Amino acid sequence: MISTGMRRAVAVPFCLFTLAGLTASLLSCGRAEVDVDARSDALADVDPAGQTIEFWYQYTNSREAALLDLIDLYNASNAQGIEVRGKHVGSHADLYNKMLQGIHGGPTPELVVAYQNQAQIYHAAGAVVDLTPYIASPKWGLTASQLEDYFPAFIEQDNVDGVQTAFLPNRSMEMLYYNADWLRELGYNQPPHNWQEFEEMARKAAAQPFSRSVDAGRSLGIELSRDASRVAAMVFSRGGSILQPDRSAYTFDNEPVRASLALIRDLVRDGAAALERNRNDGRVSFGRGQALFCMQSSSQVPQFTVAVDDGAAFTWGVAPVPYEGEHPIQNVYGASLAVCASTAQKQLAAWLFLKWFTQPEQQDRWVTASHYFPVRRSIAHRLDSYYRASYELLDYGKPEPAIGGYEPVRALVVDAMEEIVAGGDMVAVLTRLEQEATATIEAFE
Repeated sequence: MISTGMRRAVAVPFCLFTLAGLTASLLSCGRAEVDVDARSDALADVDPAGQTIEFWYQYTNSREAALLDLIDLYNASNAQGIEVRGKHVGSHADLYNKMLQGIHGGPTPELVVAYQNQAQIYHAAGAVVDLTPYIASPKWGLTASQLEDYFPAFIEQDNVDGVQTAFLPNRSMEMLYYNADWLRELGYNQPPHNWQEFEEMARKAAAQPFSRSVDAGRSLGIELSRDASRVAAMVFSRGGSILQPDRSAYTFDNEPVRASLALIRDLVRDGAAALERNRNDGRVSFGRGQALFCMQSSSQVPQFTVAVDDGAAFTWGVAPVPYEGEHPIQNVYGASLAVCASTAQKQLAAWLFLKWFTQPEQQDRWVTASHYFPVRRSIAHRLDSYYRASYELLDYGKPEPAIGGYEPVRALVVDAMEEIVAGGDMVAVLTRLEQEATATIEAFE
């Protein structure tokens, strides 16, 4: 969708893919197979009635308000008399650090927001439980038809070697935001399909400022955030990877990584791109008409709407990250919810809230307020045109490594990006990055 503050819509110039492409069901998935009829129900005699569970999260503003409203609804309506108490504990990093403190003797909640790599660390330390028995429970779990309504690829992101360390409430995807009016001034009627077109457009934007720019003295193709997810998105879009298939080592010294970082380095060197000095500088520059493109999460559409409306008020749109190959491989990410180890009764109570939270009615309310993608097929048709188009791209989604120790690796990637942009030797930097990143695997085993 192309929009001026979501006021004017034009067909998005990239292919839409049908949801029929995701035909595999979790029920037939080799790694996370669940036969709800054949398993004995180890949870049948557990009574969660009257339990109080604490839920740690990082959501703020409208997302927190929507979550607390849903928690109030659950507390007033669930048949077991379970009470959920939501608690904001800071950013994702704050939440992660507090959980690590809990693992070493501090308090922990009954339910916690966790990225896939974080959940792996928690599970290895015995701090969160395997949700497979809860999903499979004939009494408390999900039926076969309910499971089929979830996108199996999403559930798989939290499943390692048959252990379901967390369960998903939503997902996001890396997208390319573009200034459609500026593109037309540069002679283009659609966003870039591949990275060669992206580079060409970015360089032209640096040489020809946007006519309605708030400050025509500053003109960039893109202002890129210092974030490992931006690098991963570029690498994935070229068909590359940053982790060996057997998860034994990281792989950074490869052509997709080198090509991605070389593009950033060359555009910055030639004044066609910049790295953010402060968080969200890229979105601000985009909104002011000073940067032609911005790469960010699909969940940031409301923030981009405000940035453009408060800035240069132009027509803008979203498209897949430029890609090489037949399909637009997209970086798909998002935190899930993990049930912390406590008592059998509290664990079941936490699971029941998590199950309820991902039911279609609650999903509809949550994604409307949060602007995340839903994880249930049955409500995808309710999304507006922008989200529906982007949602269908999830068929080609690829997640970042769900492996313990990925948190420090993300910081190492940012350091390497900055060093290469500053003129560091590409081979030496990537060789060191690969070695240091791989060392974290052993450290977190």
